[in-house]
Amino acid sequence: MATKQPTDMPLLKGLKVVEMATWLFGPMSACILSEMGAQVVKVEPHEGDPMRGLIHRLHDGVDWVFEIPNRNKRSVALNVRTPEGIDALRRLLADADVFIVNLRRGALERLGIDHASIKADHPRLIYAHATGYGTEGPDIDRPAFDELAYWARGGFMETLGPPDSEPIRLVGAMGDLPSAMNLSTAIFAALYQRELTGEGQFVTCSLYGGGIWANGFAIQGALATGQNFPRSDRYSAFNPLYNSYRSSDGKWMQLAMIQEERFWGPFAEAIDQPILTEDPRFAEASVRRKHIREAVEVIEQRIGQEPRDHWAAIFDARDFPWAPAADSVEIANDPQAAANGYVRTMQHRTAGDFKIFGLPFQLEQAPTETRSSAPELGEHTEMVLEELGYDWDEIAGMKASGVIP
Repeated sequence: MATKQPTDMPLLKGLKVVEMATWLFGPMSACILSEMGAQVVKVEPHEGDPMRGLIHRLHDGVDWVFEIPNRNKRSVALNVRTPEGIDALRRLLADADVFIVNLRRGALERLGIDHASIKADHPRLIYAHATGYGTEGPDIDRPAFDELAYWARGGFMETLGPPDSEPIRLVGAMGDLPSAMNLSTAIFAALYQRELTGEGQFVTCSLYGGGIWANGFAIQGALATGQNFPRSDRYSAFNPLYNSYRSSDGKWMQLAMIQEERFWGPFAEAIDQPILTEDPRFAEASVRRKHIREAVEVIEQRIGQEPRDHWAAIFDARDFPWAPAADSVEIANDPQAAANGYVRTMQHRTAGDFKIFGLPFQLEQAPTETRSSAPELGEHTEMVLEELGYDWDEIAGMKASGVIP
């Protein structure tokens, strides 16, 4: 039987995505599709996506925060509060496969671009709505960012950290990015069903739902027992080998020897601490539970006598499950990340070679790629309008009337 050869072609090549979303959640979902070959048209208001220049963190003149969810896209600046703007948007949707929005329900209805208003004219369209709290229930119209819906209301602030400590803050789109992957998963499923039925459909994902999903271990405990998942510090860890320790150079490491009894003896030998197997307080797991703090302190004191690289060599030689607590710069330069495309280099319009993080998955027969840097506001407006059949007189008229800048 002949072996099927890789196509070496992006999986979603030819797929047209129209994105009318701001910030990170919705735009990142469109970016995921673009990395797999989809052509994405980003529809922005005249003032632009508020993510542009929000944090003012430039590197070599690059707004690197805006690059995260907006690479590979074309930008159309369009005033959709005008009849002409809505007409142009509907023309864009005429042959689109996916429409990604994150406006709240009321705004979509006022503009006449909610799913109910457009589905009859676009029966094959996958309409993807990125929301804060979902599409049902009393809080669907609450303002939401991932700090609010995903992190706070999703339970992380009350799940993470030692007892009675201040809440741990969310950093940099920790809720937006995984929620974007959730929405993309729903879009993939809808595209597959369309192949079977020929019909598009409405799909949705929320930051709140994403938070519940990611915090599911603790929440399932509450569902089963009616109790909150107990918070603990390093000295009350149930298993001293499932804990974090700091080495002499100030660097942290995480141990994850979940099978405690399997690793207890070999670990004691590896760190040259026979007390862990000889002292009756630690030798048996059932007794060790009463002396967790003392066991952690013995390990902590020993780990703190040598730099992390010393322990890395010892632990790796014994195939112990552990990892360094890497900082962001270490990850940016990690050859393991580069080898798998988790960190890659793209050609930026002004900065040349520019490192950016890629998708966390690969398909053997469908490469992913970062083809271009994020567009300037409205950079492709006239080009896209021409593709939609507008002539130059019409485009000039739209400019004069404020439909386009």
